[in-house]
Amino acid sequence: MILQVKHISKAFGDNHVLDGASLSLEFGQISVLMGANGSGKTTLFNIISGFLKPEAGVVYLDGKSVKSLSPHKIARMGLSRTFQDMRLISNLTVRENILLAFSQQRGEVWWRVCCPNRDEEQYLGSRADEILQTCFIEDVAGSLAGQISYGQQKLLNLACCLANDAPILLLDEPVAGVNPKYRDLLAQIILALRASGKALLIIEHNRDFIELVADKILFLNGGRISEYASYKAFRESEIVQNAYV
Repeated sequence: MILQVKHISKAFGDNHVLDGASLSLEFGQISVLMGANGSGKTTLFNIISGFLKPEAGVVYLDGKSVKSLSPHKIARMGLSRTFQDMRLISNLTVRENILLAFSQQRGEVWWRVCCPNRDEEQYLGSRADEILQTCFIEDVAGSLAGQISYGQQKLLNLACCLANDAPILLLDEPVAGVNPKYRDLLAQIILALRASGKALLIIEHNRDFIELVADKILFLNGGRISEYASYKAFRESEIVQNAYV
C-alpha cells in the first residue's frame, strides 16, 4: 500500500468532521471519495497533504509517517494535489504556470525555476512541453491563463499537479463545472495516469465520470469511510441511501 490513512480524527469546535477515518491506496488504482457537502472530504485531503494536522490518527506514505512534515516535504515524498479553487496565475501564460508549478510542488525557491542554468532550462522546458501535450493544452501554451476557457483551466490545473511526476495524486473535483467534452478529456488523462501506475484519490460528484474511472468508491459519512467495489454497489447501499434521505 503506497498510502495509508489510519483512524484520522478532526473537529472544528463541536463539529467532529472526521472520526476515525481510514483508507488505503495502491499503485495503478483510482479511488473516488464521495460524501455529502460538508462531510469532510477536502478536510481529509488537507490532512493527507499536510495543510492540516489531525487530532488523532496517522498518514503513512510508503510506510513512513508524515505527521510532522510540511506540505512541501510531503510533496517531495511523492504526493501532489489539486484544489477546488484553481490556483492559477491569470497574468502568466499556460506554459509559465506549469514552469512555476515545478517550484511550488517541489518546494524550490522561485529563482531556480525562473532563472535556471542551461541544463535545468532544457529539462524544465522539455518536461513542460510534455505535460502540455499530455493535457491537450499545447495549442494554448502561449495564452494567458486568465483568458482561456474554464475547461482549459481545468486541464491546466491538472497539468500543474503533474509537474513533479508524483506517484500519488489527490484531485479535488477535477471535472466539476465542465462540459462533456472537457469531462471526457480529463477522464482520458486520468485513465492514462492510472495505466502508468499512478495511485489516484479523487473527490468527485459527476456520475458519468465516476462510472468511467472509479476502481472503488470510498464513502465518507459520519466521520468514517466505507468502501464499495463499484458505483452500482455504492448506490444500492442502505448506508448511502439513508445518508442522502
